[in-house]
Amino acid sequence: MSMFIVMFKEIIDNLRDRQTVFYALLFGPVLLPLLIGGSLVASFKQMTIDFDEVTTLSVVNANKAPTLIEFLYSKNIDTKEAPENVELSVREGESLVVLEISDDYAHALRNGTPAPLTLHVNNSDKDSTKAARRINAVLNVYEQTISSLRLQHRGIDPTTFDSLNIIQNDVSNEGANGQLLASILPFLFIMSMVMGGFYLAIDATAGERERQSLEPLLSLPLSRTSVVMGKYAATVCFVLLSSVLTAISIYTLFRFFPMEIMGGQVRFDGPSVTRAFLLASPLIPFISAMLITISAITRSTKQAQTYLGILMVIPMAPFFLLQFFNIRSSTASMPLPMLSQYQLLESAVLGDTIPWLHVVLSVTGTLIATAILLFVAAKLYQREKLLD
Repeated sequence: MSMFIVMFKEIIDNLRDRQTVFYALLFGPVLLPLLIGGSLVASFKQMTIDFDEVTTLSVVNANKAPTLIEFLYSKNIDTKEAPENVELSVREGESLVVLEISDDYAHALRNGTPAPLTLHVNNSDKDSTKAARRINAVLNVYEQTISSLRLQHRGIDPTTFDSLNIIQNDVSNEGANGQLLASILPFLFIMSMVMGGFYLAIDATAGERERQSLEPLLSLPLSRTSVVMGKYAATVCFVLLSSVLTAISIYTLFRFFPMEIMGGQVRFDGPSVTRAFLLASPLIPFISAMLITISAITRSTKQAQTYLGILMVIPMAPFFLLQFFNIRSSTASMPLPMLSQYQLLESAVLGDTIPWLHVVLSVTGTLIATAILLFVAAKLYQREKLLD
């Protein structure tokens, strides 16, 4: 009963703190997924070229290359007359790109020499760069077609100059883009958990020590174990709430994500996000215990912020570790808190089959680490130096 009294006291105190509420209920669950997820959506859209989309291209001297214009039209690219000042038009964004056909284009083609084309592009404009990539890709196809026709006209098989026929077969389900996107989900979950309990954990010991409210609390007829467990339970509530809101934010955000880029392999639907949340849930007590333990070591709010700020590197470490090293899910990595959750959540989003043994090992290892941290926190609260 005494533990719940302390818990409700901590919850009420921290709900009055705007900074705690902001980071626990807004920054981690809402703004962080929006910033990271939104930037990913924009990046993938920028990198993806939709060749089925009908676009308009400004062309100088279109009458000099009627066959090329017909080819562009067959590739869903309509042409129009270019403005008088081509460079100014592209620089100011009036035209994304402009294709300029030289006066001797037809003469060069007839003589079998490279026909000059100039593509005016503004590389400081992302839309202009994207449009230029599409035009370049189409022109490369046109160039290969002409080269093949020239060889055939001279009685030469175009494949004569192809020494190798290399076929790359990607056997992965998700591809490179899908793997990167899948790794973002555990990062968002874990970071929101840390942010959810960050300021409450600071206030739990260091903050109360500075306000001189910790000594009256410890002087009450409550065991110190009840006090630390009450503060721990309050932190768990904030971390849990932050995690639930993060799951809702991720599900809502990625409803607007162009999943066709991933070939339909990456899943952010309701069942997948729920599955990911359940797999990440053992981290809720673990992260809460870690935050409370670190807070109990520190002597001031400033020191606690420094220590816990350094602690923020820990949730990021598995993310970068898995990006640079090919660490496969195995029975050896599953007992490790955070690393195993990263791997399990990636598999959940990618729709891979997760062995029950891996889930059991991950939960067991994380809960054992939680118990150790709580034991350390309880011992720290038994010290008389806690009030110094």
